[in-house]
Amino acid sequence: MTASTRHLVFEMCVGMLLYTLFLGILAAVFRNGLASMGFSLGPVILGLAAGFAADVLMLLHMAVVTERAADSMDEQYANRITVVQSVIRKVVFIVVLVFLGSRPQVDAVAMIIGAMGLKAGAFLQPVIHRTFFSQKDGNGEERIMEERRKVYGDDEDSDGTG
Repeated sequence: MTASTRHLVFEMCVGMLLYTLFLGILAAVFRNGLASMGFSLGPVILGLAAGFAADVLMLLHMAVVTERAADSMDEQYANRITVVQSVIRKVVFIVVLVFLGSRPQVDAVAMIIGAMGLKAGAFLQPVIHRTFFSQKDGNGEERIMEERRKVYGDDEDSDGTG
């Protein structure tokens, strides 16, 4: 993975962790309500943790597949590999969900809710980037423009619009 992709994955993982911690705190606060519905706090927390672990593994897999597809520079291969790997990722998640969900120590519903942290991580990534990492970037827009010049070429006749 490239350094920028690793950094993006890290920022998303921070967002996913915050999501999981928030849900864990909510579960602890409302443990009596969970108990009245038949849920124990321990399996719910383990389910959230398993969902978080699944999210991290799925995110890493998506990053590797996306970079491999982009590096191929072949549209048909990229489309085929992303679809096949997406199906594999979902099947593996369902198998792990059934395996762990059949254990009394892990709550399957909490694992599914915890796995939704991938979306929360994607939504929180810009906030996390601005909050924790924007000062370290320096002039981020210039770095992006320099990368675009490297990839797409520097058009001397360009007026900079559009």
